[in-house]
Amino acid sequence: MNSHQVMRGNMLEALASPTALSACMRLPCRPESVRTARDFVADQLACWGHPDLKYAATLVCSELVTNAVTYANLDPSTSECRVALTLVPGEALITQVADRNPAPPIPKATFSGTLTEHGRGLSIVTQLTAHWSASPRPDGTGKVISAYLPITEQPAYAAHT
Repeated sequence: MNSHQVMRGNMLEALASPTALSACMRLPCRPESVRTARDFVADQLACWGHPDLKYAATLVCSELVTNAVTYANLDPSTSECRVALTLVPGEALITQVADRNPAPPIPKATFSGTLTEHGRGLSIVTQLTAHWSASPRPDGTGKVISAYLPITEQPAYAAHT
């Protein structure tokens, strides 16, 4: 599947796949949660036998959690975000971050140069994934940002582990 053909429907179909493996965790909306989310992603990918996706997946997840923490509209001591990973073998890794802020995600300007984690917001998510979207949480209390990272071909950025 070419990345320009990946759309929200493809993501929903992948999430419903009977071969999908999923894991999730709940985090407080605090800056230190970004590191916890990165560690969660790295550990989960190692368990699933996909350490090759660590570089891209941890960047995507940390940027999504950073966005949730930075723009939390609630008291940080009582607010939370949820991180979910879904691996569809041979197809994609889907990262989802849910928070209680109903506002759309705030993209930042794209910077040239190497891909590094410096709070660049969704510009890095756009560069690394084939598709990302934001939608209301099913419980109506915030939003879920989902990012679809194809794994059928080994991209160049996967080598930066």
